[in-house]
Amino acid sequence: MAKTTGFDKSKPRAVCRAAIEQSVPPDLWAKNVAYVDELKALIATHRMSRHPVKGVLNTEKLNPEVTKAIHLEFAHGFAQIFTDSLIHAMAQSADLEPRLGPAGKVTSRFLLQLNLLDELGFFPNDEVTGDYWGTPFLAHYIQFVKTLESLGSSASEILNYKPSPASKAARKTFTDHYNDYVLLTAVLACAETVFTLYAGPWAKSVSLSTDIDTSEGYHAIHVDDEHGESIDDDHSEDSWYIFRQAIVPERYDEVKKRVTIWLDLWNDFADNTMHLARTLKKK
Repeated sequence: MAKTTGFDKSKPRAVCRAAIEQSVPPDLWAKNVAYVDELKALIATHRMSRHPVKGVLNTEKLNPEVTKAIHLEFAHGFAQIFTDSLIHAMAQSADLEPRLGPAGKVTSRFLLQLNLLDELGFFPNDEVTGDYWGTPFLAHYIQFVKTLESLGSSASEILNYKPSPASKAARKTFTDHYNDYVLLTAVLACAETVFTLYAGPWAKSVSLSTDIDTSEGYHAIHVDDEHGESIDDDHSEDSWYIFRQAIVPERYDEVKKRVTIWLDLWNDFADNTMHLARTLKKK
């Protein structure tokens, strides 16, 4: 085993964020920080960040058919491929090495791995045992499937489900960029930022509309059960650090246009969710 003395291992997130910043020339890092602030402002002012579906989720009791349909739509558009997208990003970070050296590639993968560990069901170990702590059965996607099963669905139904055009388009905002590290890290950062706005209302909707205990399972992963608010699990800002490392000024305009397109497509997904809530409720 390699010697680990001389390194601060107690704060992996903070150490890696600093290492990512140090891997980029200071003048470029400053430009990229300012550019990301522009993208965050673009997200904050887009309709997707204040879509009226949040009000529906927060206040209306939906019938089981609506709740199940929303979960199936989200499964195809996001849940089924989010972990896949992180893994693709880890592989594509090899593109950083020619420009930023080995540290560029490794630091990005290290920070992506913190997100991936959570996604796959690992947890910090409160006891010093010399082993990792976790189980694949607490992976986020497995927990999502269990929620669908509680709604009367099944894993096979996810595979056989015929998604709406909006759900298909949402999925492609990720899968279309598996071979482009800059765009993939950009869409991951945007998605992490937007999802925090909806995790709380969605969990409340499930609690209002079903007998599912949202203090555990998928809807407890990102939400504080006591207050019903999204938990800041650091993955959003981690993703922006990874993107700040990846982006170069020559691609600023391209990425900003893509971000607007993605937000528009996710807004269409939210519109479709509203439509499901209204039309299925009338049946």
